[in-house]
Amino acid sequence: MDNNRATTAIKWLLIEDLSDLKSYTTKWNKLVEESDASLFSSPRWIIQWIEVYWQPNWQLKTIIAIENNQLIAIVPLYLQKSAGFFSLSTLMPLGQGEPELSEVLSEYQDIIIHPQSIDLHIQLAEQISKIQFDQFYWSSLLSSANCLKVLTHIKKSKYQESGQRYLLAENKNYLSTLSKNNKNKWNKCKNKLAKINAEFIWVPNNEFEHYWQTMISFHQNRWKKKEKKGAFFHQDFLAFHQNFQKKNSCRISALLVDNKPIAINYYLQNEQTLYFYQCGWNESEYAHLSPGFSLHIWSIINNPLNKYDFMMGDVDDNYKKSFNCNKTEKMLTLTVNNNSIKRFFYTLINKLSDLDHKS
Repeated sequence: MDNNRATTAIKWLLIEDLSDLKSYTTKWNKLVEESDASLFSSPRWIIQWIEVYWQPNWQLKTIIAIENNQLIAIVPLYLQKSAGFFSLSTLMPLGQGEPELSEVLSEYQDIIIHPQSIDLHIQLAEQISKIQFDQFYWSSLLSSANCLKVLTHIKKSKYQESGQRYLLAENKNYLSTLSKNNKNKWNKCKNKLAKINAEFIWVPNNEFEHYWQTMISFHQNRWKKKEKKGAFFHQDFLAFHQNFQKKNSCRISALLVDNKPIAINYYLQNEQTLYFYQCGWNESEYAHLSPGFSLHIWSIINNPLNKYDFMMGDVDDNYKKSFNCNKTEKMLTLTVNNNSIKRFFYTLINKLSDLDHKS
């Protein structure tokens, strides 16, 4: 591809219609596979996000690059404009920006560039700069992301650390990598579980719905005791995952006692990676057996894919650290403030409005 770059012009397009974007799904999927991009950058995830969360006042601003009839880069962006008299326009990636109470936490999203077209950073920055926006916001970025390499060519871009990815890049001889304390803990848990007829399983597809609902019940009960709403209380969040499961492969592992689940893990997956997304367990009866810890260890050992991803946690997340992830990476939030004066007055007006409501 690079050999033809001098004689073959790149065709740059700004996609502003959702149906036009969906027409590139096949080429987009191919680009994701060839670039080894994450599930959360794929049209499988993003199109589903659009179908659940899209608002009529949002404006699609997705940049694509075509060369020799092949999609070689995509920047899936859109504009959110704040409501009210004093409006602020925020450019952000598709898959982020839904209401906080129903957010699905799209991590590792990125600008996707074909491996043979890695020299496009400056040109991509120029294309993004043509879009009029007051601020740019992109969260949960890996420190190795293309997005950071592109946005360094845009003035006023800043980033700050927001967490860390915890990834097991492979699970060969996994138990031998654990600390002495965790090896002992796993062995004790196995012995205790064996005495009460416990077993670990990957849930078959025909039982998926039953375990899904049981996990939600476990999860919500736990957060209800803490007087918090829990991840599954919002209908949009539920609709997203239920629709995603119908069209895509997800997995559930479970720990059973007398054929009844006491701990359940829910995973998203692509061709190479099992993404640990959510869990639930019966804490009222089985906390002494460390069911969550045990289910993770079993699921890692029996992972049918190459990678096991705990996803983002705090830099000092001792629980995720305890599983001895062999590939960690800093995660960042990137911002560009194109209009600091407008942002100042927007923030000031919102603060004054909040004070009026409270009084």
